[in-house]
Amino acid sequence: MKAGRGNATYWTLTTLGALGGALGVIGAVSPDRQLRLSGFDNPAERAPGDYTLAVLGSSSFAAIGEGAAYLTGAAKGWPGFPTYVMARRLLMAGGLAGLAATGRAPRAFFTAAAWEALGSAAIAAAAWLDRRRPVGRARACPTRSAAPATRT
Repeated sequence: MKAGRGNATYWTLTTLGALGGALGVIGAVSPDRQLRLSGFDNPAERAPGDYTLAVLGSSSFAAIGEGAAYLTGAAKGWPGFPTYVMARRLLMAGGLAGLAATGRAPRAFFTAAAWEALGSAAIAAAAWLDRRRPVGRARACPTRSAAPATRT
């Protein structure tokens, strides 16, 4: 898909990037809420050597960075970026589901796996719509400004 033509795709990437970044901010600002959303116990006191909050913090900042990458990829209209994101999300979905299925993570990880798989499916559907739309009917990328009008 060529940059500039895949506009539904880039709108979808923008939306997913904003949502992912916002969830990362929630985790960074309110670790207790993120622990509940992730299905982890939140004891009143943590044992020495329990780095749950550190891991949660690092994954929250990773989500913020990933959201920023989505927004940048959409703004620049990078060719190949949507395909990369779809593959990465499917890999994450499989990994998260595998962790939950083997008991290495809470069952709530199935929800995270579904989020990743649905995100990949949303990008694929948007890309499919973009391929069906005639080139002349493409919409502007969500984060790019419109070209300046020319005087005649």
